[in-house]
Order: sequence, then structure tokens, then C-alpha cells
Amino acid sequence: MIKKTFSVATDNHLNVILANMCRYVEANYWDIDFSKDNWYQTYRWGEENEQHFKKWLTNYIYGIRSAQRELYGTTTMRKKKCEEAASMFVFNYGWSRLISDRQRVKSPPRLP
Repeated sequence: MIKKTFSVATDNHLNVILANMCRYVEANYWDIDFSKDNWYQTYRWGEENEQHFKKWLTNYIYGIRSAQRELYGTTTMRKKKCEEAASMFVFNYGWSRLISDRQRVKSPPRLP
């Protein structure tokens, strides 16, 4: 039987975090090969979803000492350190960002 849900009691914290990250882009966790290079470029999310996930991850790391132990080898992380860790996780492994029309860089005109 294939397990289709995650819980902190039975899974490692990284799986719980990645599964939740998938929820933000409506991706199926089971369809993504996390061992491939650049797996995080498969989906895109907007700034609002990224910030919401970062806040969730900060609270997750801060509130669950076993997550701190598994991911960072300590159980005494202050909230600020958890925020920094969440930001670094999103920077390294977060989905690619959507580019809004305001953020698009116009390419220079082609020369004849």
C-alpha cells in the first residue's frame, strides 16, 4: 500500500516541508523526483505564496524542536535564527519565482 499523507510522527521533517511546499503550487509531491538537479525549477510561485510559505516554515522550525535537531543539529534556535534558516531554505530550494509584468526586463532592440 502506498502512503499518500505525511505526518511528523512517521516522516522526517524534510519530507513534511517539501510536501507542504508542493501544496503552494498545487504540485503532486509523489510526481517530483527530488534527487534530480534543479527539481525546484519545475514549478513557479508568486511573491505572496513564497512569503506565506517562508512564514509557515519559520513557525514550523521554531515550534518543533525535533525539526531543529534534524535540519540544523540544535534544539535552541531563536525565532530570528529560524527566520534566517527559512529564508535560506527558500533561496536555495524554493520554487522559481513568477515574473510580473512590472518586473520583466525589456530586452534591448535588435540591431539590423
